[in-house]
Amino acid sequence: MKIAYLDGIRFYRVLYAGIQSLLDEQDYLNKINVFPVPDGDTGTNMAFTLMGIIEHIQPHEKVALNELSFLVAEAALDNARGNSGVILAQFFQGLSTGLEQFTEVNTSQFAAAAKIAVDESYTALMDPVEGTILSVMRAWSDSFLEASKTSADFQRVWRAAMQESQKALDYTPEQLQVLKDAGVVDAAGRGFQSILEGVMTFMDTGNIRQLPEIDIEFSSAAIEMTEQSLDDLDYPFCTECIVVAENISRDELNKVLRDKGNSIVIAGSKHRAKIHIHTDNPGELFTLLENLGEVQQQKVDDMREQNKSTHSDKRIALVIDSTCDLPPEVIEKHHIHVVPARLNFGKEQFIDRVTITNREFYQRLAVSNIHPQTSQPPPADFRRMYQFLSSHYESVISLHLPAVLSGTLQNANAAMKKSNFKGNKTTLDSFSVSAGIGMTALEMAQAIEDDKSFEEVKAIAEKTIQNTEIFIGLKTLDAILRGGRLSLSKKRIIDFLRLNLVLSVTKEGYLKPAGVTIGRNNFSGKFEKFVLKKVKDQTLKRIGIVHGMDPEIAERYRKSFAAKYPEAEIFVTDLCPALGVHGGIGAVGIALQYA
Repeated sequence: MKIAYLDGIRFYRVLYAGIQSLLDEQDYLNKINVFPVPDGDTGTNMAFTLMGIIEHIQPHEKVALNELSFLVAEAALDNARGNSGVILAQFFQGLSTGLEQFTEVNTSQFAAAAKIAVDESYTALMDPVEGTILSVMRAWSDSFLEASKTSADFQRVWRAAMQESQKALDYTPEQLQVLKDAGVVDAAGRGFQSILEGVMTFMDTGNIRQLPEIDIEFSSAAIEMTEQSLDDLDYPFCTECIVVAENISRDELNKVLRDKGNSIVIAGSKHRAKIHIHTDNPGELFTLLENLGEVQQQKVDDMREQNKSTHSDKRIALVIDSTCDLPPEVIEKHHIHVVPARLNFGKEQFIDRVTITNREFYQRLAVSNIHPQTSQPPPADFRRMYQFLSSHYESVISLHLPAVLSGTLQNANAAMKKSNFKGNKTTLDSFSVSAGIGMTALEMAQAIEDDKSFEEVKAIAEKTIQNTEIFIGLKTLDAILRGGRLSLSKKRIIDFLRLNLVLSVTKEGYLKPAGVTIGRNNFSGKFEKFVLKKVKDQTLKRIGIVHGMDPEIAERYRKSFAAKYPEAEIFVTDLCPALGVHGGIGAVGIALQYA
């Protein structure tokens, strides 16, 4: 039967079928994930992103095509996770733009919208790479456009386009050597192809799994709402999440939440409940809620910090992510705003430094059979932060992990474009990690307090970045081995030679070996000597010392460097969980800012 048009209802159904197809392949996609790094989370990231869409559009099955595509785009941006998720979010943003004037479309009109979607997908990356999901998307879009010129049947055009995208997917190993060496195709590209196949199967058979029903009787059920005085914050963390289960009991939710805080609101259905609460221990709360169902979309805001922002006399807001290792008291003193990264042990999700402390993380890392995974803060977290700050500051500068190491900067950029600051706004690549980022952030914070202009603060940041370097000593290679960033054969050679790997960050932001120390005895002392040789006779303005739960060594470093460089400002802190995933237990770092 010929399919001549696509409207809102049909778009909802084919989208659902495509997403369900990807969910079926989630574990497989994780296994073949070797690019850009072999961290085995592409399937998880794509699944989280797309499930966020489904959760958002369930009540909107029968809206017009253009309205539904807008809702999909917004949900995709809010829920994007990982590089593949961000690309998909940008794809749906472009598709929404192409469909914004249509309540239904023919094949030619959809083809034009698809081209816009793919063009936008390329903009999600600063340096697009062929041989990835982008190549598969482009082949599909180009073929769809050509086929639509000779056929008005969606079924025929979709099949022709999908055949070409499969060819592009099969060719990805010829475009990226890392794929060829591993004998796999691009994982994200395979994920996109899986979505196309799900849509094709639905078009051919008309069969789709039962869509979840929304029980409106349980929606917007407020248990308790009280006015919270900002002068009396016994429960300082504004905490939100979604609990998903087969049948959520409101009585059970009452029991869990009743004595855990105030300003409690529950909204949603018996399948999905949105929780809002002011509490003093978000991590404990999320753990308790996990007994009732799957906890999703965790969000925590410190209302004390928000309150300080409303009374701030500064004109410029400084935003960092939680991988910027500065002591908490320093962050609080200078009113630096933090967007936390995410990490998970299997299905257990955590917010870096918020729902899992550093000590809890390293204790679990030592005994867990599951190696944790990390992901950058989603665009929604940045967008919420920027939206709040735009009400209290004229301008904003956001400083983050290098773009070549993480998608954090890309997510910040995506959200920054939608922010409404009256003055200037920008994101900066720190070209460093951990306390190296902290050096730049601290220099910027002091410039802001000195009432420097936006351009002056930006220039100071860029100069500080050039004058800063960091060295990281790995006591063990277990973490980078389990995380897929070191092969077993290389680890065996390093262990056999009894070498201790020292890492640094290049001026381009890449994490690279800076050298080795020899012998496993006195690891910390040899690392200190290695760093001191790098300093030579240069003058130091600041020194940042970080450790993976080894405060005694960190304190020894502090005393030693204070004696050698009495004029330098020194701070000591522990390595955040999001970086501890890669550094492992016992890792140490010394960041240097030259005068």
